[in-house]
Amino acid sequence: MTLTMAVVVCFSCFGQAVPSEIGSLVRADSVTRPDSLARVDSLARVDSFLRARMRVLPFPEAIDAVLGDVPYNLRHITGELVMAEGEIDNYASIVGVPDAENCIITRYHSTEDTTASWQARMFSGSEYGEAARKYEQLYRQLQTCYVRLIDGSIFNLVGVWEPAREGASFTTSTLRIRTSDQRYKDVKVELELVYQLADWAVNINIVSKRPDDEVGGKTDN
Repeated sequence: MTLTMAVVVCFSCFGQAVPSEIGSLVRADSVTRPDSLARVDSLARVDSFLRARMRVLPFPEAIDAVLGDVPYNLRHITGELVMAEGEIDNYASIVGVPDAENCIITRYHSTEDTTASWQARMFSGSEYGEAARKYEQLYRQLQTCYVRLIDGSIFNLVGVWEPAREGASFTTSTLRIRTSDQRYKDVKVELELVYQLADWAVNINIVSKRPDDEVGGKTDN
C-alpha cells in the first residue's frame, strides 16, 4: 500500500557538524553504516546526540543511508518523536535529502506488521506544472541511486516511470532494488505526486511491506 501521510508538524532538514564524542561513528561526508554502529559497545551512549540531529547528505548518499538501514527497521536513523496520532508515531529522520521540506519515519502500533517507513516531502504548492516538473526531476535522480551492501556490492534502483497527468489526483512511480538479498524482497521506493487539501505534494516513500496476505504469517499456500 502506498504510504501517504498528512504531516502537520514541519521541521527543517539542515546539515550540522557532528560532536567529537561520536566522530568515530559518523564521518564528515556520510552516515556510518548500521553494521559499524552495531559493533559499538554502547550505542545508547550516542543516541542522545544522534536523535537530536539531522544530517543532509547528497541525494544518492542519503537514499543509500536509508536503504542501508531498512534491514534494521530504520532504527539507526530514527530521531526524536515529533507527532503521535492514533495508531501512528512520526519520528524525525537523522538522515535528510537536499531540499526536503521534512523527512519523517513512521511506525505503526501493530503487532502483525512492525515495519517502519521513511518519507521525504520534496514539494508542496498550488501549481501543478511546478509539481509535475519536480516529480519528473526526482524520478531521474532516483534512477541514479543505489544501496551498498556490507560486502561492498552495489545495487541500483530500477523502476517503471508513470507520467504525471493533470486530471489525476494521484500518480506513483515505483522503483525496486534488483538483488537476490532477501532482506530487500519487499522493499520499494515510491515517488508520488498527490493532490491534497488544495495543494500538490511530491513525496519519496521508502517502505518495506509484505503483501497483505502474508502479514501475520498468512499465505495462500
